[in-house]
Amino acid sequence: MLSLFSGTESERERLVRASQSLLDSLQGCISATRTLLCILTQHLDTSVSLEPVGGDVDVGENLEHLLRAAQEMHATAEQTDRHVQKNTSRDLYARMASPHTSLQEKGAIVRDFHQATLGIFGSVGGPVVAVLLRNAGLPERLEAALREAEASPVLRLPMDALRRSSEEIARAVSACAAPGGPAGETAAGPPKNGPFSGTGVMQSLGDYLPDALTGRRARNALAAAAGHLEEALRALAPACKSFQLAAAAAEVYMALITEQQPGTGEGPGQNPPGVAHGAAQAKP
Repeated sequence: MLSLFSGTESERERLVRASQSLLDSLQGCISATRTLLCILTQHLDTSVSLEPVGGDVDVGENLEHLLRAAQEMHATAEQTDRHVQKNTSRDLYARMASPHTSLQEKGAIVRDFHQATLGIFGSVGGPVVAVLLRNAGLPERLEAALREAEASPVLRLPMDALRRSSEEIARAVSACAAPGGPAGETAAGPPKNGPFSGTGVMQSLGDYLPDALTGRRARNALAAAAGHLEEALRALAPACKSFQLAAAAAEVYMALITEQQPGTGEGPGQNPPGVAHGAAQAKP
């Protein structure tokens, strides 16, 4: 069967490049989400969970888990964000909310916010991250990306499939795109057996091969798989990048706060009564 997925070296390289780029993007999004969750737990005295991701979990299911976490983070940040707006100037809030600030400006924001809200917030970290998350639009960005990519067979691939050889990746993508294959399943309810271990998907592929992978289509199987991966990457990468940028900005703020206010006890329980715990109960 592997011979049906043979192609030129450039086609193989294109497929592997697209697969690796998508994997890097997804892993970056997962890592950023975990970073943000850790910061929220530490600075807003709340706990938002992330359902199992990576490995044998489908790409689409991974993204659905990340979306739910993003929605919960947004809800957690919302009430604290409203409290910040009531206790800071419009100018300072706008500076805090902006995604385009230099390291020097971030340092000035931390100083100005601490001075403007002295005695109001016990913690600078919680409010700063709340404003950052409230204005990052992570749930909306990821929802839009999922809508754009919803018809892609790539969403039915386990993340581990993206690590395979070019022939195996092409087989998996073709199996997901085959009539009667897992492309007909939803990301939330994938088949129990994946493209590499299950007989059902491979049977679907076997039924599909005589018609779909003969002649010209057989020669273009690698290119077709690469095309699916590149389309998915175009749809998903910007949203995944927004998670990474938000996490990077939050980490910079945390480092600046520690540097400017050593020994201030930044951590759980430092927000005004009711703010952190009420935010944790808010719904998107």
